[in-house]
Amino acid sequence: MIRCTMFALIAMLVAGPSSASNYISDGSLEFAPLPDGVQITGYTGRGARGTWCAAADYVVNRLDARRSQKLYVSEPLAKGFGRSSAVGFTLNPAHLTPSNVFIVGGSLTRRGSAMTISHALAFCPDVTLPIR
Repeated sequence: MIRCTMFALIAMLVAGPSSASNYISDGSLEFAPLPDGVQITGYTGRGARGTWCAAADYVVNRLDARRSQKLYVSEPLAKGFGRSSAVGFTLNPAHLTPSNVFIVGGSLTRRGSAMTISHALAFCPDVTLPIR
């Protein structure tokens, strides 16, 4: 019995990092790791607020980020019809010109848009997105 338990524990530890490399939340969002962050592709149905929520939830649960840390747009959403829905977020502001988000709607199209993780988590619906 102890052998089975140890084997299961080791299998979970080995599988954990590889499963975080690219996973789908609820069929509408796809997450791919970036250095110190995440790239999110897809739509939440909740606009920019839903995307900030998903990014904040990812960095807290997968990167062990503190809620007091800032989250930055590193790869902005492309503007225009038919463009990619991918947007990148990072915890590292190097090579960015940070600007605090005041109007959330256009924030995903501006490189360097920033807000605290706790602020982004405030956009999460009461029943949070199943991205854990």
